[in-house]
Amino acid sequence: MTRIGIILGSTRPGRNGEAVARWVLDVAKQRTDAEFELIDLLDYKLPHLDEAYPPSMGQYTQPHTLRWAETIASFDGFVMVT
Repeated sequence: MTRIGIILGSTRPGRNGEAVARWVLDVAKQRTDAEFELIDLLDYKLPHLDEAYPPSMGQYTQPHTLRWAETIASFDGFVMVT
């Protein structure tokens, strides 16, 4: 079955996006043609610019980046909530 990740893109303190992302997930789960999952960037602790190569090369060395790449690769598509 198609897997769609709903990415909560804000990591700011006091963010409002979490409520919106959960609403999107609730609405999306009413569909039967795909599986939907919320992906919260706060759960991944991705520092900026700590990999030697650009993301397009896929040559990750940091454990947090490898975990993120594995998660993202498991989905067929995405909805970004910013």
